[in-house]
Amino acid sequence: MDQTLDEVNKHCSDQVQAYAACVDSHEDTWKTDCADLRKALTKCTDENVTLMKMVRMSCQPVIDRYQGCLQKNEKDPSVCIDSLRDLYQCTEGVGQMMEKMNALKAKHTTATGNDGHPGVSSE
Repeated sequence: MDQTLDEVNKHCSDQVQAYAACVDSHEDTWKTDCADLRKALTKCTDENVTLMKMVRMSCQPVIDRYQGCLQKNEKDPSVCIDSLRDLYQCTEGVGQMMEKMNALKAKHTTATGNDGHPGVSSE
């Protein structure tokens, strides 16, 4: 997860800072006042952070359930702990899948050399 946060900060730091500042300055109305900044941050992460895009693609129904629960239970979000747990498990599953894919890709690159041909180096 630290690597993902590093990627978000690397590619979308302006959007993160703008959204955070908006939320901080609109304590009671941030959901509506900062909606456009949230969309810009989401767009940036989808375009630049592979894991975030994969999470959104794989976990969207779980994300929607959690957000719906939070909207219905604004005064007591602790009611949504099971939905949050489901979301955590989904995102962790996607993260593990990405780690395995990256490990296989690295193994393949090492086995084939940099140019993709077995036993032949691109040097």
